[in-house]
Amino acid sequence: MNAFQEARRLEEQIVQWRRQIHRHPEVGQALTQTAGLVRSKLEEWGVEYREVIPNAFMAYIGPKGGKSVLLRADMDALPMDEQTGLPFASECPGAMHSCGHDTHTAMLLGAAKILKDHESELTGQAILMFQPDEEGLTGARDMIAAGCLKDPKPDRAVAIHISADALKTGQLSIRSGVCMASSDGFRIRLHGKGGHGASPEDSISPVYAGVKLIGAFADIARYELDPQQPAVVNICAIHTGSTYNIIPNDCEIMGTVRTFNEKQRARLLERLQQAMNQVAALYRCTAEWHIGQSAPSTHSDEQFSARLHQLLSRDLPEIDLIPLQKTRGMGSEDFSFVTQQVPSAMVSLGSTSPQGQAYPMHHPKVVFDEKTFVYGTAAYVQIALSYFADEE
Repeated sequence: MNAFQEARRLEEQIVQWRRQIHRHPEVGQALTQTAGLVRSKLEEWGVEYREVIPNAFMAYIGPKGGKSVLLRADMDALPMDEQTGLPFASECPGAMHSCGHDTHTAMLLGAAKILKDHESELTGQAILMFQPDEEGLTGARDMIAAGCLKDPKPDRAVAIHISADALKTGQLSIRSGVCMASSDGFRIRLHGKGGHGASPEDSISPVYAGVKLIGAFADIARYELDPQQPAVVNICAIHTGSTYNIIPNDCEIMGTVRTFNEKQRARLLERLQQAMNQVAALYRCTAEWHIGQSAPSTHSDEQFSARLHQLLSRDLPEIDLIPLQKTRGMGSEDFSFVTQQVPSAMVSLGSTSPQGQAYPMHHPKVVFDEKTFVYGTAAYVQIALSYFADEE
């Protein structure tokens, strides 16, 4: 089987699936329409699958008992309004596929169709993971907790993520080592005592305490972390007050912590919480600490990534495979939960945006090149074929 030729024959259908998903974006785990499309296609093609949690599927193609590889696609959109002007732009206010998960889903559907059509030729089992809520960092976590990596547990796992600005259409990049940071979203609520802005002595200002706390966090990030170990402590939202002459009762501060080192991650979160309590007490406030969205760092197994690079260099000449990448990014991925349990590879797929529309992912005007979908589908298929046939 020639994976690229098979994908090319299916290209028009892949584009249509992607446009359908793009037009009807859904956020988090409430992916009724998107999951409905995936379910209907798997059933139409006679693919064995199970719904692990609502709107989340594991599909199985090929014989059991031999090698197995998991291929992941995330399906959720982001909570933002689209500004692309595309004829198939989002019809759902407050939701947009600006991270390309619609493309991942369509490309893996294409791979499912090809692999199923050639199932009798497969010598191993492709395990397809269609997951919700990557953006909220709960999808893979909840699927794993529900047993998606058991009976059978895959031998290897691969996730492909489209890239709007770092790579060109037709280029593929395989990451090696710890490639994406952990993520911990925190929310702090400072409680003071409201009052008149003209009488601060009769009140306890959570706003002032919040300003001091933000400064303390910046000092911890600046002076207490090993400068050779990259980390980010970033305040991204402050919610407090209503007008110029009222001291509010409460101040809410939200931010994110990113690290590559689990020991540093634990120590940093502990120090931030200590600082919160101490600064709040100093300025006569009380404080609440809450960690929300969290995921560990993503590890692209060095040995598997290197071998996969060799295999695709040999077996998929239609793709421009750039040298193995050992760079790290502060962005996070909930595929990290899979990489903790299965030797995995994180793969980036290039998509050159049209001239004048070269925006990064998560931008309301980002546009992905539809010509790249055939490369992504072919890569999914060839990864499975090459891994099954590999004798090393």
